[in-house]
Amino acid sequence: MKRLAYLLLSGLTLATMSSCSKDDATPAGPREYQVEYRISSPTAPQSDYLSYDNESGGTTTLSNIPLPATYRFKRTLKQGDHLSLLASLDGGTAASEITAAILLDGREVRKETGRGAGAQAVPVYVIGQ
Repeated sequence: MKRLAYLLLSGLTLATMSSCSKDDATPAGPREYQVEYRISSPTAPQSDYLSYDNESGGTTTLSNIPLPATYRFKRTLKQGDHLSLLASLDGGTAASEITAAILLDGREVRKETGRGAGAQAVPVYVIGQ
C-alpha cells in the first residue's frame, strides 16, 4: 500500500512539474514585440481617461476616447520590463463596465474588467511573468 501511495504521489509530482513549465520561455535579452492594447465597453460609448506605456517607454494619456479602441506599436522589451494600461469610465451607473487587454505578438497576456459608477480596468504585465 505504501508503494502504491508513493507511485501515485511521484506521478502527481511529475505531472505538476511538467504542467508548470513555460511553453514559450521568454529570452532574458532584449526582443522586439508587437504590443497591442484593446479597450472596450458594452455599456459606454467612450472612456473618459486612458493612460498606457507607449513605444518609447513613456506614458501616453488621452481623454474622451471613443470605444472600442485599439493601439498597436512595436517595442523592444527584455525580461523584467513591464507594460501597463489604465482605462476608466466616469459618471456611469452600477451596471457600467470597461475591459482593457494587453496583447504581445497577438497573444493576450493580461485582461482586466472594471465595473461600477467609476469603473477602471488596470492590466499590468511584466515580461517573463
